[in-house]
Order: sequence, then C-alpha cells, then structure tokens
Amino acid sequence: MHSKVNKLVRSLTGAMLVASVVVASFTGCTTGQTENTDGMRDGNDINTFETTEETEPEATPTPTNTPTPTPSPTPAIPHMDMPEVDTTAPFFLTLPESVSIENGSEFDINRHIGYIDDCDSNVDLQIDGEVDTSEDGSYALSLTITDDAGNSKTGSMTVNVYTPSSSGGGGGGGSSEHTTLAYSDFIDRYPAADIAHGIDVSRYQGDIDFEAVKAAGCDFVMLRAMIYNNGELGVDRKFEEYYADAKAAGLLIGVYYYSTDSTIEMLHEHCDELLAVLNGKELDLPVAFDWESWAHFQKYQMSIIDINNLFYEFAGIMEENGYSTILYSSKYYLEIIWEPAGYDVWLAHYVKETSYEGDYTMWQTGSIGRIDGCDEDVDTDILFKSRYPELFGGT
Repeated sequence: MHSKVNKLVRSLTGAMLVASVVVASFTGCTTGQTENTDGMRDGNDINTFETTEETEPEATPTPTNTPTPTPSPTPAIPHMDMPEVDTTAPFFLTLPESVSIENGSEFDINRHIGYIDDCDSNVDLQIDGEVDTSEDGSYALSLTITDDAGNSKTGSMTVNVYTPSSSGGGGGGGSSEHTTLAYSDFIDRYPAADIAHGIDVSRYQGDIDFEAVKAAGCDFVMLRAMIYNNGELGVDRKFEEYYADAKAAGLLIGVYYYSTDSTIEMLHEHCDELLAVLNGKELDLPVAFDWESWAHFQKYQMSIIDINNLFYEFAGIMEENGYSTILYSSKYYLEIIWEPAGYDVWLAHYVKETSYEGDYTMWQTGSIGRIDGCDEDVDTDILFKSRYPELFGGT
C-alpha cells in the first residue's frame, strides 16, 4: 500500500522459505480482556502475489465465519500478556538462501534477514562463519537467534562476493507488457449480493475523478490519511482533495494510517496528529492500522506481544475518538504475527479465491485494477455488506 513499484515486487520466496522451516506458535501467550491497555502499525514487504489469469473463481468468497446482519461486537480493549513460561523459539521472517554483494562493499547481515520472537524484543543473533568482502567467493554462514528464555532457532545463508564485470551487460529480453484488470471484470468476479466493491488509493494515483469512479460501479474507497516511515510522519498530500471529492461523489469512505511506530509513546504522538488531520471528518468505514515493515523487523526492537499491543492501543485511541478500527495485513502475517482479538480484519491476498481461514471483513484482492476516472492502477477491494447493516440496510 505504498509505492506501486514497491507493491508489485514481493518477496514471496523468502516467505515460503521461512514457512518451510519454522512454525510460529503463540503457546503460552495469553490475550487478556482489560478495561485499558497499560503496556505495550505502504510498505514493500507484504508477502502477497498477484494472480492475473483471467478465469473465474470457483465460488464467490465469504468470510470463514459467515457474516450476520449485525455488526461485529466492539471488543473490550485487549492486552496480550507475557506467558508464565516462555517455551517458544524466535523465528526468521526473512532468510534468503543466498545473497550477493560486490567486492569491497560493506556486509551487514541485518540488511538481509529479519526475525522476531513472541516475547523478547531484543533477540540475540549469533553468526558462525565469516565473510571476506575483499575476496570473491562463496561464504557459508550459520545464524542462530536466541531469546531471553534460551529458546533458539538456527538457519543458514550463503554470501556470494563478486567483482562486477567490466564489460557491462547486455540488455535483456523479457516483456514490458503490463497486465491490468478492468474494474468491470473485477466486479464480475465477485457478484454476490453481500459484496460491495471498492478501491484504496494514496497520492500515487494522482488526479482522480471520483464521479467517474462512482459511475464505474465503485461503492467505497479507503484513503491513505497519513504515513509514518523511516522516522518521518507526513500527511498524504492528496488526502484532503480525495476526501472532499469522494464525499461529493457519494462514495463510502474509510482511511488508513501506514505506520512503523515501535513504542506506545510514538503511537500516541502520531495518533494525536492523525486525529488532527481527520479533524472530526465523517467516516463511513473504519480507520485501518497498516503496519507491514517486516523485512528487517528486529531493528524495531519489538516482540509479537509488543506489536499486537501497539495495535490494540491504536484501536482504543480511535474508539475513544469515535472511530472504529480495522487491522490491515497480508494473509502470511495474519497467520504468524497478528491476534486481531475480535477487531475487524482487512485481508491482503492477491489471488482470486483466498485460502485464508481466519475471519475478515474486507479483502484487498489485487493491485492492478483499472477504473474510469484514474489513469493509474488501483488496489481492488471487496467488503461484506452484512458487516455494515447501517450502511447497506441489513443486506
């Protein structure tokens, strides 16, 4: 949900490698329902992929838990607690089989791997093996990550040091054809009466004629309101314009906040600014918490418990200010990191028929949609009307 270029370049291989060697477990971590939270949010790391084959899905998607004509209950603000005994090992989020670096360059292992623990926010990394960046060759490394309780996981990686060829390179074949999906075809894929069709956009979409978007069959839009990334917080420069125009066109509106917050203090500060940007604006749909910077997660010094509590805190702040909340994440990280604890989920999974088994309210099905009124690709989304009977008349 950031740069369109970044968005289409996914690290599926790394995700599949990790999935093959480690199973994340939350055994021992409990989610307590408390009155308040005392403890412990468009990135380029989301593990999704686009299916462009023009065939119809076998069935119209529905959430695993079939929605009812009543809204999801607002949960008490939960808090994920530390287990009495930690028996779960940390695991790698990113661990490529091999990486290549130029002779004479600096090698920093943390630029190539990512890892996380359920409880420990500062996991120890031990590297067995050495890399001589002054000498071409292949260097085998054994990597062991160990948490405070002594639980550990070991993986391996080969570092290839090379000297670039002085002859330059020839260019290359390949096709420059860019596959897109007409919005009318997207609508036809998901025709059920309980489904509303939408898009999500940020400044990367440029000028948008929302009247034309509405006429093309779009029911709702999720707008990026703010982004906090690489130490900088900013308002999406198109947000105010998009909001006013989408509102005038009669589209239902929700927003999302792209976050790399790592502490409760940072989150509170940025939520204050987000609320100032929203400035009491009327939203039909939730405020989405979008945290997806996983490739080198250890730099944030958070555990699974910490990041879930960060989301719960965000949800509590939004609810205190009259806004509902939805958690945005890819299927992969919903399955290994997040515990939504009763909050609505906005699933990102770029396939025609998702295999995600958890409950979700919205689904971002892809990023190559083309709709009248916008010259750039848009993300295509569906939501289940029965989750919003106040908007859709109890469909």
